[in-house]
Amino acid sequence: MGKAEHPLFDPDKARGPRDGPDVGRDVTDEIVPAPPRGPMTVSALLARVKAALTDAFARSVAIIGEISNCKYHSSGHLYFRLKDASSAIDAVMWRSDLTKLKFKPTDGLEVTATGRVDVYEVRGQLQLYVEGMTPKGAGALELAFRQMKEKLQAEGLFEPGAKKPIPRFPRAVGIVTSPTGAAIRDIARTLGRRWPAAQAFLAPALVQGDQAAATIAEGIRLLDAAAQRLDIETIIVARGGGSMEDLWAFNEQIVARAIFAARTPIISGVGHESDITISDLVADVRAATPTAAAELAVPDSQEITQQLAQLAVRLSRRAGEYLALARTQLSGVLRSAVFRDPTGKLRTQTQLLDELSRRLGSIARDRLAHQRRLLQGHANQLSRLHPVRLAERARARIDRLANGLAWNLGARTKAAGDQLTRLARGLVGVHPTHRVRLTRQRVAAAGKQLEALSYRNVLRRGYSVTRRASGQIIRCAEQVVRGDLIRTELSDGKISSKVTGAEPDSPDKTKTRRRGGDGKTGKTLFET
Repeated sequence: MGKAEHPLFDPDKARGPRDGPDVGRDVTDEIVPAPPRGPMTVSALLARVKAALTDAFARSVAIIGEISNCKYHSSGHLYFRLKDASSAIDAVMWRSDLTKLKFKPTDGLEVTATGRVDVYEVRGQLQLYVEGMTPKGAGALELAFRQMKEKLQAEGLFEPGAKKPIPRFPRAVGIVTSPTGAAIRDIARTLGRRWPAAQAFLAPALVQGDQAAATIAEGIRLLDAAAQRLDIETIIVARGGGSMEDLWAFNEQIVARAIFAARTPIISGVGHESDITISDLVADVRAATPTAAAELAVPDSQEITQQLAQLAVRLSRRAGEYLALARTQLSGVLRSAVFRDPTGKLRTQTQLLDELSRRLGSIARDRLAHQRRLLQGHANQLSRLHPVRLAERARARIDRLANGLAWNLGARTKAAGDQLTRLARGLVGVHPTHRVRLTRQRVAAAGKQLEALSYRNVLRRGYSVTRRASGQIIRCAEQVVRGDLIRTELSDGKISSKVTGAEPDSPDKTKTRRRGGDGKTGKTLFET
C-alpha cells in the first residue's frame, strides 16, 4: 500500500526551505527531541517518557477516583489504585504525606487525590504520586471521626460495663484544660460555688492545634498517677465551644486511650451540647458544657444543707415517735401480771416440771417391763437354739441314719457277692485267654487243611501247571496255537516254551484216560 499524500501538509516539505515569505519555523525538535537513528535501551526509552511526562504535567494534578487494592506497607507508605468505571492507575502516598491526613484511606472510598504523574522505571509503569487527599462527599474530619468511632467501638472503649461511677463527695478534683480559656474560669467558679470543700488541681494543656492531643493525654496521665497522693477522685477534661476543627484534639486516638486507661473516673465536658467528640464517648460521664461537667463532679452545698435540715426534722420527729411508743410499751409492762408477780410464772413451771417428772417415771417403768417380757421370749427361743441342744438332736439323727445305712449296705453287699459269683462262672467260658487258645487251634486246623488242598502239593508229586504269557491257566490243547509263548510251573521252578503244534485226543481216548486217572485230555508239542 503506497504512502497517502496529505493535500494540506507534507512533513518532508515542511522541514525544507520555503520559497515564499517566512511565516514561522518548525520547533518540534525543540519541544520533543527527535529519536536517535539507532535502537534505544529500555532505560533510555523510559527516560524520554519520563521527561515527556514532566513537561506535559509540570504541575500537580487532581484526580477523582475510587480507592482499591489499598495496602499499608511496614515502612508506613500506602500503595493503592485509583479507578473509575473504565480505567485505573497505580498510586503511592509516602508516609510523610499520609500522616497529615485526618482520615484513613480504605478500599471503596471515593476521593480527590492531588499529586504528580511519573514513571516507575523499575517496572516501566505509569504511577501517581499522591501528596494530598480529600474524601468526596463527606468532609475529611467527618470521615475521620466516623472511622475513629468505629475502630474504638470495635475495641470496646465505649462499652457501658467499662464506665466507672463518679464519687458523690470528692475531696479533690483534677482539671485538664487551657489555663487561659473561659472553661477553667467557669469550672473554678462552679466548684467554688457548689462545693468549696473540694480542692482543684489543674493540669495545663493545649486544647487546639497539632500538639493539643499530646498535652491533653499527658495531663490525664499526670493527674491519674497523682490521684492517690492528692486525693483526686474525679478528673474533668473540658474545653469551650468551637468548630469541628477547633475541637479535633479531643477526637484523637491518643486522648481516647488515655481516658480509657485512667483508673480515676473522668467527666468529659467539651464544646456545647450539640458537639459530640470521641472523648465524650470514652469518658465515664459526658457533660454538655464545662460548667455542666463541674456540676456533675461535685454536689451543691446549698442542696446538701437543705437536705440535712430536712433529715434533722425527720430524725427529730421519728425519735419523738419512737420515744412515745417506748413509753406506751413501758406502761403496758408495768400493768402486766408478770411485772406485779414475777415468781408466779416460776411456781407454775415448777409444778408442771414435777408432774412431767412423775409421768416420765411411770412411762419408763412400763417401757422397762415391756422390754423385760420381750427379752424373756428371746431368751427362751435362744435356749431352744443353743448349740448343745442342736448338737444333741443332730447326733441322734446321725445314729438313726447310720443304723439304716449299715443294714442297707449289708443287704446290698450280699446281693453284689452273689451276682459276682455268677459272673465269675460265666467269665471262665468267655475269658480272653481261653478264647485265644480256641482260636489258635481253629487257625492251625484251617492251615493244615489249606496246605493239604494247595496245588503245590500236587506239583511236588510230579505234576505241572501251564499258563499263557498273560498268566491264564491252559486247561486243554485247543487253547493254544502254533507260535504261542507259554510258561510251565513245576515244584521247583518255571519253564518258558514256544508251541510248535497241538494234537487233541479223541473222545474215546479221553474217556479212557480220564478213567485211568492221568488227567490229560490231549497232547501238546512244544520246544523250550
